[in-house]
Amino acid sequence: MDHYQTLGVSPQADDKEIKKAYRKLAGKHHPDKGGDENEFKKIQQAYETLSDPAKRQQYDNPNPFQGGDPFSQGGFNFRGDFGDVFQEIFGGGFRQQRQPTRNPDGVVDLHLDLHEVYHGVEKMINTGYGTYKITIPAGTRHGTKFNMPGKGPIQHEGLPPGNLIVRTFIHNPPEWDRRGDDLYCRVQIDYLEAMTGTEVRVTQLDNKQLDIKVPKNTNPGSQLKLQGKGMPNPNNGRAGNLIVVVEVVSPNLTEEQISRIEDIKNSKE
Repeated sequence: MDHYQTLGVSPQADDKEIKKAYRKLAGKHHPDKGGDENEFKKIQQAYETLSDPAKRQQYDNPNPFQGGDPFSQGGFNFRGDFGDVFQEIFGGGFRQQRQPTRNPDGVVDLHLDLHEVYHGVEKMINTGYGTYKITIPAGTRHGTKFNMPGKGPIQHEGLPPGNLIVRTFIHNPPEWDRRGDDLYCRVQIDYLEAMTGTEVRVTQLDNKQLDIKVPKNTNPGSQLKLQGKGMPNPNNGRAGNLIVVVEVVSPNLTEEQISRIEDIKNSKE
């Protein structure tokens, strides 16, 4: 095997030319980059021999009583200048793992109800490696992540702590729903109230009472919008709307009431 031919240099090439040729070929044929492993070994072997003055002299003037290249050994060798060049190209050797500079981040889930989010709330979080207070702004949305720098777990002594990531899970009461900054509340009236009109009382998330007029001939599923009575926006503080969804149910009527309704029905026939 001709080492000069392997590296693509002449027998008169100096050390600088040999190193330059090796770096180019090693980067091209490295197995980690999809190159041929046997070809890569040949390139390594050629550079190990030609980069060492004593080995190169012996290679150029072999002992006639010994056959072949005295340095034709399999495997990988990282001695001397060879290892330095290899480190320059590949950052320190085969698949060297980057050492962490800080501890990893921790993640905890924080469960809240819609009433807490409406006002904003302070919570204590016990992570198992520390207890921390977090402020949840009014209007925080489901799935919001809060970053608490330097409050993460310590897995590697001597390294600075990572961050604590708090994920919010917000639970709605049965009669409430939230869509963006709008709040939806369901109320029930009976058919007579839907026909004649009525007034319903809604207890808001801040526990304030709100009286709402339902007009005559209201259909099931009708929505009554109240501007600015919804959830505050966490960024600008402006509140969305409160949407009251009217559900119409059958009333509990007396026999006399049923008889009157039948009279009205018969009068139209």
